[in-house]
Order: sequence, then structure tokens, then C-alpha cells
Amino acid sequence: MKYLLPDKQNIFLRASVSDVCNFSCRYCATDLGMENHTPECYKNTLLGAYEYLRNMKMIAQHGFKNISFTGGEPLLNPHFSIIAKGCRSLFETTEITTNATNLINNIDTVRKYIDVLKISIDALDPALAAATARNPAAARTPQIIEQCCREGVSTIGLNFVYMKCNQGELPKLIDFAASLKRRYNTDIYISILDLYYSQGNRQFWEEQFVDLSQLREKLERDGKEIHRRLRIGCDSYNFTDNGVVVNMKDSISCTHRAEICDRCTEYCQEGIYSLKHSASGWISVCPTNNPEYGSLLGGGVSEVKAHDMIDKYVEILNFIRRSDQTGDAFKKMRNLVTVYE
Repeated sequence: MKYLLPDKQNIFLRASVSDVCNFSCRYCATDLGMENHTPECYKNTLLGAYEYLRNMKMIAQHGFKNISFTGGEPLLNPHFSIIAKGCRSLFETTEITTNATNLINNIDTVRKYIDVLKISIDALDPALAAATARNPAAARTPQIIEQCCREGVSTIGLNFVYMKCNQGELPKLIDFAASLKRRYNTDIYISILDLYYSQGNRQFWEEQFVDLSQLREKLERDGKEIHRRLRIGCDSYNFTDNGVVVNMKDSISCTHRAEICDRCTEYCQEGIYSLKHSASGWISVCPTNNPEYGSLLGGGVSEVKAHDMIDKYVEILNFIRRSDQTGDAFKKMRNLVTVYE
């Protein structure tokens, strides 16, 4: 059995527990599926809660200490509480990323078994939020966030995809988070994510993408001190405003790559930064939907074979390499050189 090297053990297993979502966010790379993806040629039923936990236990045995629950919308899985409880004893850190619509119904599970609650929010403006998510329920996200603070959730991260259409919302979001910190003593921070490209959302990406280097330059002109964080995956920066820590993920200035990337014809924006596990048991380190780059840990796979499959991706993660300015190669390959410059 192969294990993550010590310097790679802060990598998060990104575990999709639901293959559906009640939002249709304009920026979502649904054609890729990301960790929710299982290739069509491997059509498989969703894993039951205990089959899923069997996979989590085997993956944890390879040195994964952290898990981040994703979807689709993870809280649409009716068995999420069973999965979260089971993973609490397998991993040192548990996170979930949710659109919050079903959050209050699961608040006890979150308080008991989740270390970091991450909530996606695209705008405080109700109309803009609803239009971006293509669901009027998104307008209520700020109220749900505040209720989570009242309910005693200790750590909340607000995920904010930074685009041309909502960049004016960032100062308001910072003030909103600062107000919640003061009133409820909640550890609340913001993560700015740059817009992710897929062929299916190419037009939207071309219209809305903002290179986060532009934001950093503006912040520095305004007197903000920007810190660069060395981490596995994309480049990361942060600053503090009104007592709120704001992280910035930059998938253009730097990513991590492996040998499989050298022969990849798609050359994704984000690179390799985690092991992904779909709700059906498909595992891969690659964000594309190429069936050559993943394996299916279905319920009928023996433990010996499953560990052999996991070994392959542990080996890749152990030897990913930092690659600067990968955005240049990405834009050239996608013919996006002059789209937003």
C-alpha cells in the first residue's frame, strides 16, 4: 500500500456525496462534473451510505487526513448524517461546501461532525444572487448564514466566485462577515475563487472572467497588505479587511501538474491538487472527464483491488510539481489569449 508523503498529507479528499443540485449556477462547470463526475462508459448506481464509508475508510488508510464534502449539493443526500458521522472518526478535519438551502435541516449534523462549514454566496444583492444561481432561494443565503452563527456553528467560510458581474459585491460581503464576527463571535472568513473554465461555459467565462492579479493590484493601491501562501494546488493569497481574513485562489498564476498533464490535450485551468471521489465511487486526480484518468471503486470491488487503484493516484499526488504561469499555456491552448486582456 502506498501512502501520501508527509508534505502531501494536508491534501483534502474531495468527496461528492450527491450527484444532483437544486441550483443551476451560471458559472458551474457541469459538463466536467468535477468530483461529482462518473464517465458515461462507467454508468454506475450511487453508493449506499455504508458502501461509501467503506471507500472512505480505504482512502484514509493511504494517509489522507482531511475530507471536504461536495456535490452537486451534498445536503441533498438523505444519508449525509450517517456519512458525516462515519467520516468524523476517519479524518482529522472535515469540511462541507453547500449552497445552504438545506442547511438548517442538517444543522445538528454540521455542529457535531463538521469542522468547517463552507457556504457558497455570489452576492448580497438578492436579485443578483438569484440570477447567478438561477434559483430564487439563493436570495436567502445571507439570512441562513446568520442563522448558522446564531445556532453556534464555530467556523464558517464564504466561497465567492469573483466575476465582472459581482465584483462590486465583495466590499459588501466583507462588511457583512465583519458584522457577523462582532455579533456572534463566529470565526468567519471569505475565500475568493476565480471563475473556472470549461468548454460548456466558454462564452460565460469569456464575458465574466477576471484575472485575480488585477484585484491584488487594486488592493495594494488601496493600501492593503497582500500575503502569498504556499500551498498544494493553485496559488493562494490573503489579506485582512475590517477584521476579516480574505483568501484568494489564483488558478492562472500557478498550479500543480504531473506527468499525465504533459500529454493532456485539454490542459485544465486548475491542475492537480486533490483526490476526487464521486457519489458513485469514481476516483481521479484529474478535473477533466477523461475515463482514462480515473477508476471506479464500486461496491463490488475487492479491498485488494481498491487499494491498488488508490495507490495509483497517491503516487501521482506525491510527485506533482509546482508550475508557475500555467495560465499562459492554458490560454494559448484554448485560444483565450486576448479574451480578457
